[in-house]
Amino acid sequence: HNKSDQKNYHKCDALNNIDEDEKKNEINDDGFEGRFRPVEDDTSSLNDDGKNQALEAPKDIDDLISDLLPEIFLGGQDDYFDDSFRSDPEMLLGTETCHQEGGNNEGVPPVVDYLNISSAELRMEKQHAHTSSIRQEDKRMYIYYLGLLFFELFSGGKSPIAEEKIVTDPPVDNWSDQPSDIAPAMSILDAIGDDDELFGGMDMGLDESDHSGGDDFNSNKKSWNFSHVDGETTSRKKCIRAPEASSVSVEPLKLFGLPIALCDLIGNMIDCVNGDLSGDEAYRNMSDVRSDLQLMLDKPSRFLYDMDLDKVAVTGLQLDEAVFDREMDLSTLQNSYRRSISGENECAIIVGSSGIGKTVLANRLGSFASASGGLFLSGKFDQLQHAKPFSALASAFNEYCDKMSSEGRSSHLQVVASKLRIALGREALHLVKVIPNLSIILGEHVGEHDEDQDCVDAQKRLQYLLCQFVGVISSFSGAPVTLFLDDLQWADAASISAINQILLVSRSLHAKRQFFFLGSSREEGMLEEHPFKNMLSSISLIGVHATIVKLACMDKEMTNTMVSDLLCLSPRLTRPLSEIIFHKTKGSPLFFSQLMISLCKDNLVRLSLSRRRWEWDEEKILSRKLPDDVATFLTSTIGRLPQEVQTALETLSCFGATDCVVIEALETKFGNLIGPLEVAVAEGVLDKINGSYSFGHDRLQEAAYNMIQPEDRCIFHFKYGVALVPRSLELQDDGMLFVATSQINRGGPAAVKDAEQALLIANLNLTAGLKAMELSDFSSAFSFFDNGISFLRKRHWQEHYDLSLQLFENCSKCALVIGDITSLSLLSEQIITFSKSFEEKLNAMYNTVSALAYASQLPESVNRSILVLSQLGETLPESCSESDTKFYIEQTNVMLKGFATDGELINYKTMDDPNKIMAMKFYARLELSFQMTKPAAQPIVTMKMVQLSIARGMSPMSPLGFTYFGQLLARLGDIREGCRYVRIGRKLLDRVGSNEVAGEVITIGTQVMCFVEPVQSANEFFLRGHAAAMLAGDMSNAMASSMTYAVGSYWAGTKLQIVRENFAKSRILMEKQNHLMWLAHQTPVERSMLILIGADETDLPGQPSFGEAIPYASMLICFQKVYMSFMFRKYEHMKASAEIYFGYNVNSWSLVYTQTAQAFHGGLAAYWVFRKSNDAKWAERASRAKFAIKKWADCNEWNFQNKLLLLEAEEAFCYNDIDSAKSLYEKALSSAREHRFIHEEALTHELAGHFFLEIEMKDTAVEHFMQAHEKYHSWGAVAKSNALFEFVQQVLGTMSSLDASPLPNFSSSTDGHEDDGVKNARKRTSEWSADTWDKSV
Repeated sequence: HNKSDQKNYHKCDALNNIDEDEKKNEINDDGFEGRFRPVEDDTSSLNDDGKNQALEAPKDIDDLISDLLPEIFLGGQDDYFDDSFRSDPEMLLGTETCHQEGGNNEGVPPVVDYLNISSAELRMEKQHAHTSSIRQEDKRMYIYYLGLLFFELFSGGKSPIAEEKIVTDPPVDNWSDQPSDIAPAMSILDAIGDDDELFGGMDMGLDESDHSGGDDFNSNKKSWNFSHVDGETTSRKKCIRAPEASSVSVEPLKLFGLPIALCDLIGNMIDCVNGDLSGDEAYRNMSDVRSDLQLMLDKPSRFLYDMDLDKVAVTGLQLDEAVFDREMDLSTLQNSYRRSISGENECAIIVGSSGIGKTVLANRLGSFASASGGLFLSGKFDQLQHAKPFSALASAFNEYCDKMSSEGRSSHLQVVASKLRIALGREALHLVKVIPNLSIILGEHVGEHDEDQDCVDAQKRLQYLLCQFVGVISSFSGAPVTLFLDDLQWADAASISAINQILLVSRSLHAKRQFFFLGSSREEGMLEEHPFKNMLSSISLIGVHATIVKLACMDKEMTNTMVSDLLCLSPRLTRPLSEIIFHKTKGSPLFFSQLMISLCKDNLVRLSLSRRRWEWDEEKILSRKLPDDVATFLTSTIGRLPQEVQTALETLSCFGATDCVVIEALETKFGNLIGPLEVAVAEGVLDKINGSYSFGHDRLQEAAYNMIQPEDRCIFHFKYGVALVPRSLELQDDGMLFVATSQINRGGPAAVKDAEQALLIANLNLTAGLKAMELSDFSSAFSFFDNGISFLRKRHWQEHYDLSLQLFENCSKCALVIGDITSLSLLSEQIITFSKSFEEKLNAMYNTVSALAYASQLPESVNRSILVLSQLGETLPESCSESDTKFYIEQTNVMLKGFATDGELINYKTMDDPNKIMAMKFYARLELSFQMTKPAAQPIVTMKMVQLSIARGMSPMSPLGFTYFGQLLARLGDIREGCRYVRIGRKLLDRVGSNEVAGEVITIGTQVMCFVEPVQSANEFFLRGHAAAMLAGDMSNAMASSMTYAVGSYWAGTKLQIVRENFAKSRILMEKQNHLMWLAHQTPVERSMLILIGADETDLPGQPSFGEAIPYASMLICFQKVYMSFMFRKYEHMKASAEIYFGYNVNSWSLVYTQTAQAFHGGLAAYWVFRKSNDAKWAERASRAKFAIKKWADCNEWNFQNKLLLLEAEEAFCYNDIDSAKSLYEKALSSAREHRFIHEEALTHELAGHFFLEIEMKDTAVEHFMQAHEKYHSWGAVAKSNALFEFVQQVLGTMSSLDASPLPNFSSSTDGHEDDGVKNARKRTSEWSADTWDKSV
C-alpha cells in the first residue's frame, strides 16, 4: 500500500488488533505497509549474534490462507497487482528449507515444506480515482496473476508449467484486436457479481519498460508496472497485455501433498484467462475467489481437507444435522435454554410444517445441552398412539431414570432418591406403573404398599406426581434437565394437562431448579381451538414466557448452502444443481434430504474417484420426472422397494412405532416381517433403536399408510389386533394388550364376524379399560369402555347384565373424571334405568351429583343428594332454625362424652354397612354445597356425619365430619375446643387411611388454625391442603385450597405482586376445570387487588354471576364494593353499598379467615358513616364488628390486636375522645408494625392523618399521610399510593408546612423518571370510581 495515499487505506481485518506502535514498526523502507514481508528485508530483527529472528512459527495451510486472505483487495477499490510483483522464491517466501537437504535431488520433485512458511508479501499499488473503469477482461488478469502467485507460493517457488501453448503471437495494445483464433477466448464475459467496486476507477497503463516478447510464465521481463509519478499518472493510456492462453497443470501441487480443493482453486484461477475456452469452473470474479478461500478457513474439514474416499465409498452421502442451516433459530433456543436453567420462567416451542426440520433443530439443542453437562430427555407423541398413559412423558422420564442408574451418578442418585421418596410418599407406586425404571432409583420396596382405592381422580393424582417428579429431578440431579416432547399436535388431553401442570409448578419450584421445556408442533397445533395453544395462553398469564421459533422452508440461497455443505464443494459450483433441487422441493428439508439420497442411489449424484469429489449429471436430473409434493415422492420412494418390504411397511404403518415383541407376534401369524423391515432400515426408511422399529419421519409413516386402500384399513387393523390378543394374554403384557385392543377398535363393530366374537371383544375392552384406570389414564379407559359398549348387541342388559353394568359404571366414572358431563348423564340414565337393585344405582347417582356440583349446578346437586339420602334411610329437615342447630350440637356433645379420651375416639370401630358408607359420601358432598346454597342448614349435615360415625363406626368420610364439627365449635366462640376436633380429624385421616378427603380436611382445619396462629405462617398450610387434594385427584378441593391461599395472602399483607401471581395460578386451575363456584369466591378480592396496583380496567376479570342461587357469593361482591369505596374515600358510594351489605342475612355457621376482614373493614366503614350521619344504627353495626374482633383477639393477639385498637381509635374519634384516639392510633400503629401487617399499618397512618386533619393538627396529619403513602407503595398498592398523594396535594397544597416538607413521590422509579406503568396507574387512579365494579361486571 502506498504510504502517501493513506486516506484511501482500509486496514485489514487481520491487523485490527495490532497496536499503533506495532503498525508503525511494520512500515517498510520502500514505503509499503504489510503483514507479509520477505524475511531477507527484515534487518531490524537480528539479535546480538547477528542471527535472523524474523521467522514466525511454521504455518498450516489454513493459517497461511488466513494470512493472505485479508490482503486480497482490501486496501481500497484502486488496489491491483500484476505479474511484475511476482518475486523469486527467496524473495517471496521466508522458509527454513524448500528442498531436501543432502543427496542428489535431480529429477526428484522437491519436498516443499509449506508448513514452514513464515511470511509472504503481496505488493499492491493504487491508481487515482479519476482514471477509467477497468474492463472485465482485465479483472480476469488479476485473478490469473494471483493464481500464478499462489502456485509459486504453495509450491515453494516453482513456476506453473504450460501443458500446451495455444498462442505464440505477441500481444497487441488492444485486447479485442487479437487474432481471430484467440478472439473467442478473449471475448468479454458477464461476470457473476459486480466487481466494479473492487477495480473501478483504475488507469491501466503500460510501462515504458514493458517487453512484448517472451513466453516464459516466470519471466521477469514480462512485467506490468503501475506507479505514481509525483502524484500524477502518465499521460499515455495503455491497457494490460494479454498473457498467452494455456492450460496449466496443477499436478505438481498435488505431488507436494496439497489438498485437492486448494489445487482446484489455483487451477481455476489460472484457467480464467482462457475466456470461452475456460472450463465451467473457472473463476469470473475476485469475490468468488475470496468467498471460496473464506469457506476453506471457516470450514476446513468440508472445503479444504481431502475427504476420506474409503469411508465415503462405504457410507455414501451422509446428511449431517449440521447441514440444515438453522443457526439463528438454534441461537434463539440456546438463549432461551440459558435463561430457563438460570431461574427464569421460560419454555420454547418449535413450530413448522411437517418435514421442516423441527426435530433436527431440537436434537441440535440437545447436543448443545449435553455438551454443557445437561440432561436431554425426549419423547414423541404418535398419531396412532394407543398404549400406556402419558406415553411421551413416561418415555422421557423412563430414559432419565435409566441414565441416572447406569451412568454411576452415585452421589446425585442418592440425593434424588431420597427427595423423591419424600415428595411422592406411598403414592410413588402409581408413578412406578408409568415409569418402570423409577423403581431402580426408589428401590424395590416401593411396590410393597397396598394400593388404596379412595381416590377422587387418579388421573389428576398422576399429573401431580409427575409434577413432583420434575420438581425433584430439576433441583437435585446435579445437571440442567431439558424435556423435549415432539409432535405436540397429537398429544392427548391428559398429557397436555400434565405439561400444563409441570410448567405451572415449575414457576414455584425449588430455587435450585434447572429445568427447560422444549416442544415441537405442526402449525395446526398452534390454532386457537387446539388444546395445546390454550395451554400456552394459560401459562403466559402467570409469567411463564414461551419462546416460539417458527421454521420456514428454505429459500434458494439456503438450499444452495445445504447442497454445498453436503457435497463439500463451493456454492458457486453447486448452484446449478441446487436450483434444480429447489425447483422440485420448494425448499422442504425433508423433501430435500430424501431427494438427495434418491439421486445418489440412482447414481445421478456420484463420487468421482479420479477427481476425489462429488459430481452430477444435470441433464439427467432435469429429465427425471419427480413428484411435485413430498407425500407423493415418499410414496413413490416406498413403491420402488421390493413388494415384501412394502407389505411390511404397510403393516408397521398401522402401528406407528412398535417393539420387536409385537413384530414377532405378527410374524408368527402372517409370515416374514422382520427381514423386510431390516431391509427398510438399511434403506433409511425405518429407524431401529433398542429393538423397536419406527419410521424415520411421520410423513414416511403417512405415505406407507396411504398405500393401503381406505376401505381395507379397518380390516387390516382388526386382523392385526385379533392376532396380537393371544400373545398379549400369554405374556400378560399390558402394553401389547392396549395395542391389540386399540387395533380391534379401529376396525370397529363392522369387522366382527358373529355375536360371540363381539362379546369377547367387549370383555377385552373391559379388561383394557380397567388396566388403563390402574395407570390413571382415564381418557384411554373411557375410550376402551365406550368401544366395549359399542360391541354389545341388542338386549345386552337382559342377556349380558354383569358385563353391561361394569362397562357402563366404569365408563360413567371416567366421564366424570375427564369432565364429559353429557356422556355421564346418558350413561347414568342407562344404569339407573336397567340396574336390578337400588345399591347398584348408587355409584351412578353419586357420579351425577358430583358432576352437577363441579359444573356449579349446586341446587340440582343438593336436591338429588337429599333424595338419595332419604332412600338410604337418612333424613334432613327442610328448614333449620338457630335453636334447632343448637339442639343438634348438644345432642352430638352428649354422644361424644361417651369417649373418655381422644385416643379412644380415634381408634373407634370401623363402619361396615355399605349403604351407610355411601350415605357418608353423600353427606360429605353436601357439606360444601350447603355452605354455598343453604348455609343455615350446614351444621345439620355436620352433626349427621359425626352421629353416624359414633353409631356405626368410622368411615373414610368421618375425618371430614369431625373437622367440620371443630370449625362449627370455633364459629360459636369456643376456638380452643374447635382446634381439638380439627386435630382429631387430622389423626383420623391416618387411622382410616383416607386420601379422598385429605385435601378438604387440611383446608378446613387450616381455616380454624388461622385464628390461633399468625396468619402469615398458617396461610402456608393451605398449600399442603392443595398438595393432598392433588394426590387424591380431588380437583375441587385442590382449587379451594389454591383460592383460599391466594385470598389469605392478600389479607395477610403479602406484597401485592406476589398476591397477583397467586391469584393467576389459582384462576388458571379453576378456568381449566370450568369451576365457576370457586371463581365466584376469588374474583371480588382479585379485582380489588388489581385496582389497588393500578391495573387497567380491561385487565379486570369478569365476575361469575349466580343470581340468588349462591347468596354468599353475592354478599362477597357487595363487601368488596364497600371495601374499595372505603379505600379510595368514596363516601356516598360506600354508604350505599354498605346498606346493601349489612342487609344480607347470610347466617353462615362456618368460620373462615376472610370473615375477619369483613368484620374489620365493615366496622371501619360503619364508624365513618356514623361520624358523618350520626345515625345510631351505624354505631351499632360498628360495635358488633368490634365485639367480634375482640373475641378473636382474646385468642390471637398477633392477628387481631392492631385491628381491635384501630376500631377503638375510630370509635373514640366518633365520640370526640381526642386523647384516647391519639393513644389508640399510636398503639394500633405499633401493633401493626410489630405483627407485620404493612397494609394495615398504611391504613392506620391514613386514618390517623384524617383524624389529625380534623382536629387541625395539620403538621402531624401530613406526617401520617407521608408514612401511609410510603407504606402503601411498599405493599404494592401503586394506585392507592397515587390517590393519597393527589389528595394531599389538592387538600393541603396551599399549606406552608407542606411546602416545607413536600410528600415524596414513591411511585417514581429510582432514576427519578416515572415509568409507564406508574403513569398509567396514576391516570387510572384519577379516573377511578367505585362504579368501576358495576361497569366491568
